[in-house]
Amino acid sequence: MSFTRGIVSVSLIVCAVSTWILARGQAVASNSKPEDQVTQLERDWLAADAKGDLASLRRIISEDFIGSSFDGSVLSRHDIIPENSGPGGFAGATVGRTDVRVFGDTGVLLGVINTAGTPAKQIHVTLVCQRKAEGWQMIAAQLTRME
Repeated sequence: MSFTRGIVSVSLIVCAVSTWILARGQAVASNSKPEDQVTQLERDWLAADAKGDLASLRRIISEDFIGSSFDGSVLSRHDIIPENSGPGGFAGATVGRTDVRVFGDTGVLLGVINTAGTPAKQIHVTLVCQRKAEGWQMIAAQLTRME
């Protein structure tokens, strides 16, 4: 009887600590400024693309995403999330300067992405993000090569 009571006590403590840790992590994320959250979303997108992390890309990029590629063609979510895992088109890219404005639940990021490779190139990016129930997601993007 005391062995079972001990297991139940340990289980309750583990659950309580886990709940506290999760709640604290969400509080930290919700306490950061929306501008910082949008900036982090861009970093998370590039990191997920570099790793071929499809689950993260599906979380970051909205179902109704629309974008414009370098050649002016219209992109959907399916065009920018690889079908197979593995590094995407921005593997090795780093974030350059960024400027973010937030208007309610909508954020606009204007920035520069530094590509990997020799010679490294810069891409001007405009991201439109929306705060949804599941967190910030990219809903639109415009990519322009800087020559």
